[in-house]
Amino acid sequence: MSRDVTVKLGFVPSYRFRHTEWTAKMREDSLAAFAKLDGVEIVVPQPSPDGKTVDAEKGLTPHGTVSGLDEGEAVAEYFQREKIDGVILCPLDFGDERSAVKVAEKLGVPVLLYATKEPLANDNPGMTRVSDSYCGNLSMASGLYRRKIPFRYAGLFFPDEPELLAEVQDFARAVAVVKGLTGARIGQIGVRPATFETVGYDEAAMIRKFGQNVIFTNLSDITTKALALADDDPRVLTTLQDFRASYTEITVSETYLLNASKLELALTDFFETNGLSAMTMQCWPSIQRLMGISVCNSYGRMTGKGMLTACETDVLGALSMMVCYYAALGHTLPHFVDWTIRHRDEPNQLLSWHCGNAPTCLATDPSKVALRSRRDMTGCEPVSDGDTQAGLAQFQIKPGLVTFCRLAEYDDAWKMLITTGEILPSDETLAGTWSWVEVADHEKLYRTLVEEGFIHHASMIHGDYSQALLEVCRFMGIEAVVV
Repeated sequence: MSRDVTVKLGFVPSYRFRHTEWTAKMREDSLAAFAKLDGVEIVVPQPSPDGKTVDAEKGLTPHGTVSGLDEGEAVAEYFQREKIDGVILCPLDFGDERSAVKVAEKLGVPVLLYATKEPLANDNPGMTRVSDSYCGNLSMASGLYRRKIPFRYAGLFFPDEPELLAEVQDFARAVAVVKGLTGARIGQIGVRPATFETVGYDEAAMIRKFGQNVIFTNLSDITTKALALADDDPRVLTTLQDFRASYTEITVSETYLLNASKLELALTDFFETNGLSAMTMQCWPSIQRLMGISVCNSYGRMTGKGMLTACETDVLGALSMMVCYYAALGHTLPHFVDWTIRHRDEPNQLLSWHCGNAPTCLATDPSKVALRSRRDMTGCEPVSDGDTQAGLAQFQIKPGLVTFCRLAEYDDAWKMLITTGEILPSDETLAGTWSWVEVADHEKLYRTLVEEGFIHHASMIHGDYSQALLEVCRFMGIEAVVV
């Protein structure tokens, strides 16, 4: 159950000398194009009734455009009040770079710049240009550059061209990621696995870079709350019923289902009470001793409800899941994976896998979704009531184009791995939640992982969001490592 993500983009239609039929048309055509965007609310200054008034509170300018510093200041104030997440600048004719750039300067949010294409010159003795946006766009870009404001230049377009829509949609996805990462609260339950230095992280670096906070709790605090729930608690019974309905095959005991239902409620309370964006949890070995279950499947169920949950106390892995999730505007869910093995016969295929933690909505075949024990992934042995290894989902991830992402931080410098591949259907039956993914150049990808210090965990999501993630890196000062 993904949750749709929406961003607010402020549109700054700019003109230089006088408002004309052409500038009015370009403003309206641009707004008509933006109305087709997914997950976007556009905020734009409106024309004042008297054609003269500038009103920062109501967002009014004489023509619903920006021309001159007073109008720029007023629109910036209006956008601030509207809590704008990103800004789109457009010279409708030559444009007024000072006022348009002033809006971007005051807001400090991601910026997209595009210019309208030139119409034919006037058919008169002077043959004057109608727009001059080609020239003025350079002035607006220069204003951003000299102020060291990072921006994405989309190109020159008539507003109804699909290429413009694609550019703005990618920008919106990038803005969603920036918004999602900034000031986020990340839950950490328990400590990392004893031998896993690999998932270590610098909390202070997260604060400096993203303004984030890690919300910590002991694993025993969660399990104590879970075990305090009565077996006949209505919430427990409802969750238990959902468990049974979510899997075609269940080869775990009723005791597991009951305890896992209680744990899910305790995790949900922790997530919601603390207003978390994502979380990660200690997987082993303590949970087996405290509750007698494995938690891989619990992570998939939490992620399936939009409460992104990473394995093995990997906090930066949780951030990587967030990057994927927000880039997809919440329409699809990520799978927290291991880079596991290379295919024995196909050199550009790798196994993208984890123990059994994917949300069931990602399954290739819902009729083959199983809930198993690590001891018996074939489901052929008798169910054991005291099996501490019970609790792994088992299914193949559905085919299609996917994007991989992994954030890393070393010495206060952040980098993001960005690569794409395609999940290919397979006739095999493997343990856990898995897929064979074909990439363009496995040798190069694996060498990059090794040489750039990326660990064995990543986030994978259906769709190609590589352009949006490149823009995230530009706006947030993250080194993009693209394979």
